[in-house]
Amino acid sequence: GWINENAYNPFDLNPEGPANVWSPHRGDASMYLGQRAATRLAKKGGVDLPEEMMPEHPNMNAASHVPHAQCLKKIQAAMKDPEKEPQVAKIYQSIGVYLGYAVAQYCEYLDIKNVLILGRVTTGHGGEIMMEYARKVLQADFPELAHIKFHTPTEHMKRVGQCVAAAALPEVK
Repeated sequence: GWINENAYNPFDLNPEGPANVWSPHRGDASMYLGQRAATRLAKKGGVDLPEEMMPEHPNMNAASHVPHAQCLKKIQAAMKDPEKEPQVAKIYQSIGVYLGYAVAQYCEYLDIKNVLILGRVTTGHGGEIMMEYARKVLQADFPELAHIKFHTPTEHMKRVGQCVAAAALPEVK
């Protein structure tokens, strides 16, 4: 089989869904399943953020990944704080629910048996929560898809996920 990256596939069809600077469409999967999803939810998840990391700030709506990576570090640090963890975990629960519904939606046109989870947002306990909630969605709402397996590589490989996906691309002739 092939590795497919579905970052720019439609996910939220709301015309007011979040915009992505790399896509002419709103509501693509990258805004719900990766670090941009986590940073959009950080404030609601109780993470203390400076003004320039607030979701509506221009820094967070530009092409650079740098402010999102910095914000994600704050989210991951908050996950390690026992007082903040229950609220911050809701960020990862939400992304897991999004992931479960995205996989079900993609099964409408892809024969999915395995899902490889990559990216910095999956690092640590938050990634485990995401997969747990994605599985719960499939089991509860799409029992015919409950057989789908979620896989994660090592922590190091998660952080370089795009390189893994790029290395698996077929040769174009």
